[in-house]
Amino acid sequence: MNWNDLPAAENSPGQGGGPGVEGNSSFGHPLRTGTALTGGLPEIRPVEISIGKAIAMSGVASGGGALEVYTLTLGTETIELLPLKNWHQLDHHKWTVQGKLPAPPAGLEVTAEHVRVMGGTVALTDPAGCRKLEQLFNEWLRFERETLALARQKARPPAAPPPLETPARPGAEAVRFQVEVDKRGQVHIHCLQGKEPLASVGLSVAGINSLHQQGLMRKPRIVSAGALHDWIELDGELCSFERGRNDATRLEQILNERYRPDAAAAHGKQILIFLNAASATGFDIQFPVRVAGVAASHRHHLNEQMLDSLQDPDHCGLLHKEIVVKLIPPNLVFKRKTPDGGEQYLAWTPENTVQVTDEEGRVKTLHLSQPLNLLRLSAAELTAVFNHPAINRHTVLAPQPAPASEPEPRAAPAPAWTPPPSHEQTPHASAAAGAAEPGSSPPAFAGPPKAGPAPPAAVSLVRPGSLPNLWLKSVLAEPALPPDWFSVLTYTRMAERFGNSNEGKFGPSECWFITVGESDDIADPAFRGIFITEKGSLGFLGEGQMARFYNGMAFLGTQASALEGIHVSLVGVGLDAQARVVFVLSDNYRGQFGVSEATLAEVLGRLREGGAVILGIRELLANADPIEILWTAPAQQADPSTPVARESIRPQPA
Repeated sequence: MNWNDLPAAENSPGQGGGPGVEGNSSFGHPLRTGTALTGGLPEIRPVEISIGKAIAMSGVASGGGALEVYTLTLGTETIELLPLKNWHQLDHHKWTVQGKLPAPPAGLEVTAEHVRVMGGTVALTDPAGCRKLEQLFNEWLRFERETLALARQKARPPAAPPPLETPARPGAEAVRFQVEVDKRGQVHIHCLQGKEPLASVGLSVAGINSLHQQGLMRKPRIVSAGALHDWIELDGELCSFERGRNDATRLEQILNERYRPDAAAAHGKQILIFLNAASATGFDIQFPVRVAGVAASHRHHLNEQMLDSLQDPDHCGLLHKEIVVKLIPPNLVFKRKTPDGGEQYLAWTPENTVQVTDEEGRVKTLHLSQPLNLLRLSAAELTAVFNHPAINRHTVLAPQPAPASEPEPRAAPAPAWTPPPSHEQTPHASAAAGAAEPGSSPPAFAGPPKAGPAPPAAVSLVRPGSLPNLWLKSVLAEPALPPDWFSVLTYTRMAERFGNSNEGKFGPSECWFITVGESDDIADPAFRGIFITEKGSLGFLGEGQMARFYNGMAFLGTQASALEGIHVSLVGVGLDAQARVVFVLSDNYRGQFGVSEATLAEVLGRLREGGAVILGIRELLANADPIEILWTAPAQQADPSTPVARESIRPQPA
């Protein structure tokens, strides 16, 4: 199974292969580049590779199946170079995933007669083969280290370029409205900043909504307009242009006094996005440019040519020079140029996250590190994306008002607490002695299960009548690693706790699975357990019901028919007092599946009967069923070069 070197996908999950089909993941690359954790490259430990020989069983050997092979030893761990296997099949200790090796050995080829690496070939019959192969491997290791050191040196942030001498940019002056009646009697509402026009709309509900979507106008509570565009009513104020009447001055006064946007809301919006059904992408884009030294406002369909103009430093200069914007329909992709001339996705950090509040006050989070589907975005959301400080170098984050403290969830009557069954009582714990053995495909989990860190001292113990899961509030408030990291790290920690990890098949994909029920065969309809696929999908199967999470997407239902939810973040996996697996999702998950609440509730109910519980963060904190263990993958790590999942255990009641 390929756990280390899967190429980053340009398309979003589920695209190109039907709903729910896993695309290639960037899983494994953050450990090599370090951008997802520390913004730099991790230090490579000074390890040395030694070569020996051993007798191994191989299907390509003649006779009894015994074959002499070369062995690689790193510290106390040894890998046998079995013929006709690639590095990802040989690396059962996961040296590359752990950072012990910076990358898979270059050009590795293993046959029954020889081993080739770094362009050199060493025969198994060569008396000096061990010395020659050891020299080749260590030369490759030194070369990789020098390459990383050079990349680290080039990756130092360049000095900030001097600002272009452009006219006063939009955002420097307050937004104002101007109402004009043309010779044909048509009314136009112009939105201006200084003398520069930002938008113009007609006297219609759609026009008013367009200004609000672009952040150029506060939203009226009630809007109505005439079918002939000759009158409009804003929150009970009627302005008419019927039968020669002209309320342009009055309408302009109302707009400027009541509906001008806040300075913070309009600040820095030099790139504006408009809805346009005639555009191939469904949007128009407008931004300032310089043509022959003269400033002008450029508006056209949002397409590749307009994105090229937006990224032209000589005629526009709005974007950071290292930012690359690509249109790969239906996705918009943001990348960063690397010192070696390549490109990479933006790091999964809070600085590369856009938060947009919709008309109903709900906050939507967009990750610039992932492709953004234009079919699922509004004009206001795209405007916020292009004007985010990580993209627009002229944008300055306005100070955000401190959010009001949320009241604690109201305590519900909690059932009497009963201690969970010990590990000796649970079916899966008896397999502790059957953990993955060295030499098998699943990861080698060394040592007995380890207890997780103690909860923060500031969290009080559970008291009778209080909510049993409030101790997890600070744990779930911490930013998490990207989904691919989260999946493998939490699976590894759960395998240590449950004491078993086996290899099997999930559909056409290879997978590893942890048994938490009586059946130890993932193909058995009665199977109940946790699995992770070679692409990085983490999920649960129980009595035919499935919950699967992959790269910000969720699939709930059965393998044959599942609801698909987008922009759903998996932030934790745990066990409750009834030994059910609990998946903790972002609070927005219920509205991301595109089905009615009744349909979603029915699917969640069947999953609960199968042994898995789906909860949002707030639902978990307000739930009366206690969570006994929770696994998370916080972004802040004690050793960023070797990230691990955190295991939090519920404090015992006093």
